[in-house]
Amino acid sequence: MARSEDCGLTNCGPVDCGLAGLDLLAGLAAPLWLARPDGRVVWLNEAARALLDMAPGAAARTVHLLCPDETIQALTGALTAGRRIDRTLTFQHGRAAAPLEIDARIARAPHSDPPLLLIEGTADRVARQEVLRLTEQLVALTYAFPDLRFELRLDGTILDFAASSPSDLNIPAERFLNGRVQDVLPEPAAGLVMAALDSLRAGETVAGADFTLPDPESGVEGDAAFEVRLVALMDGQRAVCSVRNVTARARAEHAARQAHALLLDAIDSVTEGFVLYDAQDRLVVCNQRYRDLFIGDPDLAQPGTSFESVLREGARRGLYRVPPEGLEAWIQERLALHRTGGPPAEVQLRDGRWLRIEERRTSGGGTVGVRTDITDLKQRTLELATARDLAESANQRKSDYVHHLSHELRTPLTAVLGFAEILRDQLMGPPDNPRYREAAGQIVTAGDYMLELINNLLDLARIEAGRMELYEEPCNLSLLVDATAAMMAERAARGSVSLNWDVPPELPCLFGDPSLIRQMLTNLIGNAVKFTPAGGRIAVEAALESDGGLTLSVRDTGRGMATDKIPLALAAFCQAHDRMTVPEHGSGLGLPLTCALMSLHGGRLSIDSAPGEGTCVRLLFPAARVGVDEAA
Repeated sequence: MARSEDCGLTNCGPVDCGLAGLDLLAGLAAPLWLARPDGRVVWLNEAARALLDMAPGAAARTVHLLCPDETIQALTGALTAGRRIDRTLTFQHGRAAAPLEIDARIARAPHSDPPLLLIEGTADRVARQEVLRLTEQLVALTYAFPDLRFELRLDGTILDFAASSPSDLNIPAERFLNGRVQDVLPEPAAGLVMAALDSLRAGETVAGADFTLPDPESGVEGDAAFEVRLVALMDGQRAVCSVRNVTARARAEHAARQAHALLLDAIDSVTEGFVLYDAQDRLVVCNQRYRDLFIGDPDLAQPGTSFESVLREGARRGLYRVPPEGLEAWIQERLALHRTGGPPAEVQLRDGRWLRIEERRTSGGGTVGVRTDITDLKQRTLELATARDLAESANQRKSDYVHHLSHELRTPLTAVLGFAEILRDQLMGPPDNPRYREAAGQIVTAGDYMLELINNLLDLARIEAGRMELYEEPCNLSLLVDATAAMMAERAARGSVSLNWDVPPELPCLFGDPSLIRQMLTNLIGNAVKFTPAGGRIAVEAALESDGGLTLSVRDTGRGMATDKIPLALAAFCQAHDRMTVPEHGSGLGLPLTCALMSLHGGRLSIDSAPGEGTCVRLLFPAARVGVDEAA
């Protein structure tokens, strides 16, 4: 009757076993064991350990040799006779592992004392055991993974198949037996697999394809996704084909693509420029607004481009309006702000636009940035600042003018009151005294001055309020100039100034408001008389221009003024000359009022002047008002 003994001893070294040089046997490919005559194993090499699936460092005593009586007798005989024998032996590693049966060659270990048996596993049996072990693992893997696996001939004949879920393809398992893949699989899977087999027949070693089928549960076309991979076997006549159901992955990828597309669409819908850089400061994504606003050159906004590269290339192309001498310092400041975050920054581009740049760090170390076009805001701010300055300047001018106006009114009013008291109290004797006539004349002069001042104020106010009405008609300019110049001649003569006028009678008529044209001409001649010293000359002329317009000019040889003083002379409530140096004062409204009246007629006023050389003021009427009976 067979018996089983525990032959395990503690693993011995070369001295304990009576043998030297066991280290040389440890690395041999053939599995080797050393056992005592009673079958007890005392040593085994690495190949034997691998065959028994022993853990690294496990002791030899954990290996058990199952020894029937006839095996013990055979071992004892081999040791006594000194001959080799072939025998099938059974080893077991531990008590829970399955026994391992091998074909072995047994002989006495040379120079062993006490005598030991050297057991060598024969190659054929070892190879079969290894093939069996690998086959078992392959079968286990086949059923462990959710793939449908075929073994095929290259003509499509199914030799074998295995599947954990054959229902994925909605095909009964019995159809795979003794069938052909082109007959079993539905289209388009069958056609794709046959095309892959054609590739293998043409010399390819690996081929694959992807396809979709109706989901067995929902029945929706294209809802179930599969991938096919074929590998040619060594004999060149067969192939292994695996079909994997990747529906869950395909749905997840589809959902991810949809979410990504939705995110990109949302980013592109943002009115501001949006950009995202990763933790390595490389561009991840940006919207079209960012490209339009900030980049200007689409090739700069490529994913993977570093922020510094984008910044420096934009600077090299002149994208930013930064002085060349300060460009590098600006770049370094911009890089520091980008890497650390901070308050919003503003930058002007070469085309004049202004951008507000806001950047924040993400939790993953990246940077998200927003670029906002604030050009309109900058323009409005500038306009508001300009309007504020103009309003402040206007208020200042009005304050100055109120002060000036109070002086202008106080002086003639004082004269009026003074001369009126002389007349009332007859301070110069009886009423027939000629000096009373002179006092009355001074009262009239002061009253005329105040009336002119008030009328000019009212006219200017009506023009600014848009309430001035024009009573237009065809005007004979020659008659208008004659009447106005003749009226001003006496005043010019009192100042010893020569006043001449020359207006050709053949000039076409001018369509306009005759009273306002006379008022403008009176203002200009009056100014010329005021600022021309005794012995000077004033000339009034009119002429047609090449564009069909008509020019009425007043030229004097007076004191003139500097070019930078001309805008001041045209501003209301201002005077270009120092009041202390002008013998005859005015209200400062003559030129501004004349300029406003010319605008009402669609024309303009121009001044040419130089200190000590005199002044020429021109009234330029448009061609639409020349030689017509009504305005165009």
